[in-house]
Amino acid sequence: MSENKKIQFLYDYLADQIVDGRKTASVATFEEAFIDEDEYNQALMIGKYYDVYTLNHIKKCTIRIVAMEVCRWNSIPERLWRGETNHNAEEFKQDHLDYFDHPDDDFEFLAYYFEKVD
Repeated sequence: MSENKKIQFLYDYLADQIVDGRKTASVATFEEAFIDEDEYNQALMIGKYYDVYTLNHIKKCTIRIVAMEVCRWNSIPERLWRGETNHNAEEFKQDHLDYFDHPDDDFEFLAYYFEKVD
């Protein structure tokens, strides 16, 4: 088996949500999703395994990306906002307003879904 890829999230509490089994989805812009930003933020690929690291490079768990979809800001799918641990689409939007730099209704982004494997 090949070596796992690596991934970090903006905040360590997000990695904790994955460890707890609550977080099963995340998002990325098209520009950042398919490039290796650095050693701990590698391109997203369906079917690949990723070791989840804290911002201090401590491994927390391993996930496998099982699906991706293009989403639009004015139509957040329930599977995404639930997977992001939100209570509804409006809460998701509030949580991601700064991350996506205050997008308009037609803004598109990538959602990816994963399962914890250890």
